[in-house]
Amino acid sequence: MPQNLSVVVPAYNVEAYLLECLTSLADRDDVGEVVVVDDGSTDGTLALARAFAASQPRVTVLSEEHRGLSATRNTGVAAAQGEFLAFCDADDRVPTGAYDHLLRALGASGSDFASGDVRRFDSARVWAHPRYRDVFAATRLGTHLTRDPALILDRMSWNKVFRRSFWDRSGLAFQLAEYEDGPVMIEAHLRAASVDVVSEVVYHWRVRESGPHSITQRLHEPANAAARMTMAVETALVLQRLAPELLPELALDIVHGDMRVVANAVQRGTGDAIGVAVARACDFLDLLPPGLLDELSEEDALMVARFRRSDLAAIRSDAPGHDPTGRTPPR
Repeated sequence: MPQNLSVVVPAYNVEAYLLECLTSLADRDDVGEVVVVDDGSTDGTLALARAFAASQPRVTVLSEEHRGLSATRNTGVAAAQGEFLAFCDADDRVPTGAYDHLLRALGASGSDFASGDVRRFDSARVWAHPRYRDVFAATRLGTHLTRDPALILDRMSWNKVFRRSFWDRSGLAFQLAEYEDGPVMIEAHLRAASVDVVSEVVYHWRVRESGPHSITQRLHEPANAAARMTMAVETALVLQRLAPELLPELALDIVHGDMRVVANAVQRGTGDAIGVAVARACDFLDLLPPGLLDELSEEDALMVARFRRSDLAAIRSDAPGHDPTGRTPPR
């Protein structure tokens, strides 16, 4: 089994985290090869990756000019040799036995890919993210998004193992500059004949606590908010094309999560990117059939109405809170 799984690790300016990531992937029976693709890093990332690979025959390091995460992942996929395919971001880590759980599920079911539970972590602790609590509460083999709509929340690439034949046959590839997972993962869910969901934790997703790329510094940047809503639009277009009956599930999740982030960005930011973020939010709302948002809470309905009017002053006056890290509020 180990020689059959390739793990693609895109890496850009992650010298503070890369060794922890690669160590979590090395010398384990459920990984055949690790393909690290350096995306033109300007720090010591590439040197660290090469030094690590020098003593790890299963680790291959590629380097290219900076093109962004989507292109870097696609390069890694093209180089990967395994029958199965997985992704790991270079600042995260994979717990022991994670891929074994996913591969065993695929061996039992014959499904096109398997997905597992996620934990967030920082330098002090590891915690469950409430977003995924219900999705991965129980193992289900041979299920599908159209029969299990809760999987609309399962839009990340790194908690999965794919059959490479399925990935290639479906023509899957990453496209967006940021928040690139959503459209591709929903398309994967819909093009799969069946998928497996395992309740075991298969991925640790880091909350960066400092540095220029930390969540706390970037979450409410206007350009970041615009990228989130571009993801929402592209994901909705996939559903509109392949499974329009699932638009309500996506709409409720995007409004309650991503649009709240945009509202907070509007409240805190200025400049042209704010207008772009609001315009993309309106583009998303325009894709939804009339009456689709009738079940919104009063708070979310008010927020949506303000977005539809592009009323920046009203959005700034009362932006609802949202913490995507899933941390328990301090007591």
